[in-house]
Amino acid sequence: MGTDHEPEDVPPPAPTASGDRCVYTLRGSRGPASPKILRDFVACVLNCTDQQGLVDAATLCTSELVTNAYLHGEGDALLLRVVIEPPRLRVLLYDGCAALPVPSRLPDGDQPRGRGLRVVGALAEAWGTAEGDPTGGYAKGVWFELRNAGPAGPEVLTD
Repeated sequence: MGTDHEPEDVPPPAPTASGDRCVYTLRGSRGPASPKILRDFVACVLNCTDQQGLVDAATLCTSELVTNAYLHGEGDALLLRVVIEPPRLRVLLYDGCAALPVPSRLPDGDQPRGRGLRVVGALAEAWGTAEGDPTGGYAKGVWFELRNAGPAGPEVLTD
C-alpha cells in the first residue's frame, strides 16, 4: 500500500510572496538521458522560483530517483512533478513499475551501485512511495521532501 497521493486539482499560478502552492510537471521518456534532463528541469524550476537554496539537494535526490527508475523501472515514460509550498518542496517521480523501491544494504567496497535511496534518505526531510499517479497512467510514484531554510540551504535532519 502506498502513501501520500497528491490531490487531483489544477495547479495554481506561480508562487507569490505569500507562499502559495505551485506545481510544475514534466513528462519524459525513460532512457539513459532521463536523470540529467529531469534534474536539470528541477534546477530550472527552483532557480526560477527563488528556491536556489534547495537546488543542490533536490537535483541530487532527483537524479537518484530517476536513475533507479531508469535501471529498475518498466515502461517507456516517466512523470515528474515539482510541488512548491514554501518553505516545503516535494518532488514526485512516477514510472510504470508497480514494485516499490526498498533501500538495499550498503554495498561492499567501492561498488558503483546500491546507495541511491540511502543518499535520498540522508538529504531529504522525508521520502516515500505512492501507488500510481492521479491520472492512472503510471504504476507507482517515489517522492522526497525538502524544506528551505533560507540562503544557507535546506534543513537536513540528522540522527
